[in-house]
Amino acid sequence: MRIGELARECNVNPRTVRFYEAFGLLPKAARAPSGHRMYSDRDLQRLRFIRRAKQIGLPLANIRQIATFADTGSCEHLRPRLKELIAAQLSEIESRIKDLRALQRELQGHYASLCQPQAPRSGADCSCLDRAPHKTPILQTAALVKRPPRRKNLTGRR
Repeated sequence: MRIGELARECNVNPRTVRFYEAFGLLPKAARAPSGHRMYSDRDLQRLRFIRRAKQIGLPLANIRQIATFADTGSCEHLRPRLKELIAAQLSEIESRIKDLRALQRELQGHYASLCQPQAPRSGADCSCLDRAPHKTPILQTAALVKRPPRRKNLTGRR
């Protein structure tokens, strides 16, 4: 099957398939005499596995580590590593939830203080956020969204 067919079967963009191939998640595709990429049912199964792993939040680097185990059709080698990765993912999520709850309490305190009427202060800068109602630190932005650093495009294409 060609790249468009593979992409449609897995509900992804053909550019995603090319990216997964370049990233090492999918093996290099065979080429038809016309130069089109040709994919097998095994590639389709692997792409489905990659999509399922992405849906549970595993990073691409970790998926690359376990994708070859998925090709064997046996869970014997995959299960222990997948168990480790999911445990790490659960731990990360629990930590982020804890941080988000602290941020929520902080924001609720600020919101409550902003709902209280205050006498206008002439000549002073706004101090609405100067005093934290709680002693919890505000969550750093980097902890909210973890994105990999952007790679420089050396080809000049987007």
